[in-house]
Amino acid sequence: MRIQQLSLTLLLILNSLLAVGETRLAPQHEIVAEGVTQLSPFFSIKLSGNGWFNPRILRVYHHDKDKKTLLGLARFSEHASRQNGYALSSDGKTILYFHQKLPDADGLTKSGGLYEFRHGGVEKKLHHFINNSQYLPMQLPPHILVFTKLKRRINSTRLDSEIYLRDTDGNEKRWYPTAK
Repeated sequence: MRIQQLSLTLLLILNSLLAVGETRLAPQHEIVAEGVTQLSPFFSIKLSGNGWFNPRILRVYHHDKDKKTLLGLARFSEHASRQNGYALSSDGKTILYFHQKLPDADGLTKSGGLYEFRHGGVEKKLHHFINNSQYLPMQLPPHILVFTKLKRRINSTRLDSEIYLRDTDGNEKRWYPTAK
């Protein structure tokens, strides 16, 4: 566990040093393709929509035997990469994903947030007031995603935000502002 946290920290430092002064688009294999993509025997995604009147929506599904269940859906920018939509464990049995309460939520009634689902286990809500639109100028490993926690200031309408990285092993680290 400690080694994983150290390796995540080293990866983040290395990538931030390499990215100074340049903005890179996500590599081709990190771009989420339109249509259905089978991520593992247990999970798939579907990206649909193409613009202003038909927004791009990323849907996450769980597969168990012959049953396919919609876990979540969220708006997904055409400039977003995989790390803004989901993270999948190396064994393909755990997924982190976002869900937003949208007008056409395909029958899902749960509240919005960042969720974790383990095949053969239960769904767990990790955070509730988050945003999946944070762009990092680096590629994250497939088991890590980026998200922004939004916090309302006391006696104000202003929101503050903190950028976090989370992996499918449960490790979470504040990326910005830098943890002290």
